[in-house]
Amino acid sequence: MKEINKPYVILSAAMTIDGKIATIKGDSELSDKTDWKEVHKLRTQVDAIMVGKGTILKDNPKLHIKYYNHKGYYRIILDSNLTIPLESNVITFRQEIYPTIICTTENVPSNELKMYEDKGVKIIQVGDGKRVNIKKLLSILKDFGINSILLEGGGTLNWSFIEKNLIDEIRLTIAPWIVGGKEATSLVEGIGFEKIGSAPRFDLFDVKIRTYYITLSYKRKK
Repeated sequence: MKEINKPYVILSAAMTIDGKIATIKGDSELSDKTDWKEVHKLRTQVDAIMVGKGTILKDNPKLHIKYYNHKGYYRIILDSNLTIPLESNVITFRQEIYPTIICTTENVPSNELKMYEDKGVKIIQVGDGKRVNIKKLLSILKDFGINSILLEGGGTLNWSFIEKNLIDEIRLTIAPWIVGGKEATSLVEGIGFEKIGSAPRFDLFDVKIRTYYITLSYKRKK
């Protein structure tokens, strides 16, 4: 697969022993304070954090950095139909430190774009289909000066990146629960690969064990 000019992408997630990142009712409180501190430390080391619209609608996060001194970073939201509320924290909370970029398709009318732009949000339109063209988007973000992205997506967004082999590194914390439920959100969803040989492979390079948690770090095999 031909490499594209893109930022370095790190997928960061906590999941249960059985591979779920949320319960059937959407409870995703898997990390303890120690793990959260490590996540926020990782946030200080990248140029941007990226999530999907679903994360905004469900949790309304600020996507800011706690515990550490920092200079801020970009908050990148994938929202193909541009429907996240204008009162969302990623729009109203401290854009001078955490500027927000919303990535949507070319099908969204200009008058709808203006409502967000008037709030100080940068809009990137890429892709003329139903979804944002992620490969093209990453090239645009690289040209924009974003060299590293922390992907804290849900199962669908994670699949979009895995499917196209766009993940460079994975930081995965295994939490000490088994929640079950075929409708519960898994780390990676989508249609999946038909054969193991078609899937991207990752090499384990670090293991951290503490009390009930294990953190595994992988890099994409070239």
